[in-house]
Amino acid sequence: MLLRFKVKNFLSFYEETVFDMFPNIKRVNFSHHIYTEMNVPLLKQAVIYGANGSGKSNFIKAIDFLCSFVIYEDFIKKIDLDDYFFQLAKEKLQNISFEIEFFHKDEYYIYNADISKKEIREKLSKSNLGKTEDSLIFERRGTDITAPSTQNKTTVKQLLSRSSDSSLLSLNHRFPVLSSKGANHIYDWFSKKIEVISIGSAIPALINVMSQKPEMLSFANKVFENIGIGIKAVGISDTPFEKWIAKSKNATELQDIIDENSSASNGNISQIKNNRNVLNIAVQKGTKTVQEFLFDQLGQSGYHRQMKITAQSDGTVRLLFLIPALYAAIHQGKTVFIDEIDNSIHPNLMFELLRFYANTKSTGQLIFTTHTTKFLNQQELLRPDEIWFTEKLDGNTRMYSLNDFKLHNTLNIENGYLDGRYGGAPVMDEIIPEI
Repeated sequence: MLLRFKVKNFLSFYEETVFDMFPNIKRVNFSHHIYTEMNVPLLKQAVIYGANGSGKSNFIKAIDFLCSFVIYEDFIKKIDLDDYFFQLAKEKLQNISFEIEFFHKDEYYIYNADISKKEIREKLSKSNLGKTEDSLIFERRGTDITAPSTQNKTTVKQLLSRSSDSSLLSLNHRFPVLSSKGANHIYDWFSKKIEVISIGSAIPALINVMSQKPEMLSFANKVFENIGIGIKAVGISDTPFEKWIAKSKNATELQDIIDENSSASNGNISQIKNNRNVLNIAVQKGTKTVQEFLFDQLGQSGYHRQMKITAQSDGTVRLLFLIPALYAAIHQGKTVFIDEIDNSIHPNLMFELLRFYANTKSTGQLIFTTHTTKFLNQQELLRPDEIWFTEKLDGNTRMYSLNDFKLHNTLNIENGYLDGRYGGAPVMDEIIPEI
């Protein structure tokens, strides 16, 4: 789980900015929103508000950037690093800095990454929460390495020399040179316990994911049952490939997709249209089948029939797309970041979905951005320490918590935010029309 994240000189974050998931223990409302079974109590969710262009999405991108750096060896080589530096200052800083503190495998860790064109610096420590000095796992500066757990320092230097732009964590995953289990735990946390969902992202193999995890599909149906949009259930059909081809008008198009993906290692091939996973081709028990989502949809006078995903609204598809993320935060212990969680979804519907998450016993965290002020309800949905704002001044994004303000527990936070009491809202001049 995430404790704290620091970022500096990344996109609109020029000065060091700190975000954390620490609750204010003096606030007693919604105590079930706090994980208390660890040494450090942590919040299970946080929401980020801000005007358009204030840096909300850049915060999500910062997390995504750090994850990609840790997981993928060639990540820095495949991007133009200049595009990610803060651009609105005469004296430009030449390095991007991150620090992230988190809890994983019953241990607390702190990881620092300082990334520039000149060299990569990294430091990984096991945190002792200030009680004693942190235990160093490794510290790297360019090709120089300090690590009590190094199996062979010469080998590590050679490895870093050949891949100087890569994180030692990603290199160690493929070429184990650190004997510390902590290094492997860190890589696993970044690769398996963080999920980042941007506005335009999709899950190409969503049908396959849900068909492999019937409990996730059951979770989806539990959600759809309770939100009142006329869908009784969501299922997945399995049609033998030859039978599906014989009745399909898109056989040629499907064959082209199969030919393009003939080298797919897992045998599964997905078709995406309008950001929707329309179908999936899989081999089940030796038989090639075509899988499709089917929505059991209510009509007039109790009539209902099964409809394909192509007949569903963007909001319904977006909701289905969010199901694995919510499932991951509730059941799989993941820290999930979602940019504009309410995109294409009605505020009332999203409100109930977030309340469902908050009131469900979970094992992970949900961190999201939004413009929907309806969520700013400290009596029904959010604690003040779960609410963050971004505000931009001279191009630099400042990030701060509503917890910094003195608030009575009966105060209407939504009205205060819209009145500009806490900042983080757009300030506009009157638009005078030309006549």
